[in-house]
Amino acid sequence: MGFKASPHTFKNSNFDLWTNAAGVLVNTFDALEPEAVVALQQGTVASGFPPVFSVGPLLPASNQPKDPANYMEWLDAQPARSVLRELAAGLEASGHRFLWVVKSTVVDRDDATELGEGFLERVEKRGLVTMAWVEQEEVLKHEAVGLFVSHCGWNSVTAAATSGVPVLALPRFGDQRVNAGVVARAGLAVWVGSWSWEGEEGVISAEEISEKVKAAMGDDAMRRKAASVGGAAATAIADGGSSYLCLAEFVRQCESN
Repeated sequence: MGFKASPHTFKNSNFDLWTNAAGVLVNTFDALEPEAVVALQQGTVASGFPPVFSVGPLLPASNQPKDPANYMEWLDAQPARSVLRELAAGLEASGHRFLWVVKSTVVDRDDATELGEGFLERVEKRGLVTMAWVEQEEVLKHEAVGLFVSHCGWNSVTAAATSGVPVLALPRFGDQRVNAGVVARAGLAVWVGSWSWEGEEGVISAEEISEKVKAAMGDDAMRRKAASVGGAAATAIADGGSSYLCLAEFVRQCESN
């Protein structure tokens, strides 16, 4: 169906839909965004906003093949809290072990120049680079993983929080910068707000990334905070937890209506 209207019409129409809703389910939990959850639930964000139910963390299901890259076998051979999950510039200089899941770069031995001449050979004994599917939640829960270098999509943020893994945030576009701020304020992430992102001028140097990786890997306070948030996530969805009770209340309201 064709429809022509000004942006204000869409805004008003969407707002009407929100205010007429019985409730809004949000994939978050109290320990991750305490101030935002309270503000939404108390109606201080906008007048007439419907009830908000924080029911997270909700993690996506996967039907992908099991460990096609043999990454779990590789992780099992690494010391505890020694590996980084997703790579950005500077990993080699950091000196840490890493698992790099590459989305688009060629990584086979015959055409690996996009990674830098000789990169795969230099990091062979401490890094695994793969283009194969990796089960993110499975990797993050492995005891070898000590830091998650992430662009901070919300699924990745909630997976890291649930697993109790600190984050080095490298947001690129969309809501990723907002999400990076969420995990940074929660105390389980390092994020340099001045770092450029998609479409901006300037490139983050390898030295900057290396410095932050080393600092994050050595930050015991952030590691303890991440573990605490991970425990809170498990409590939230357990019987009687905050997310469990929110979902139960939502179901009760739906049944009563």
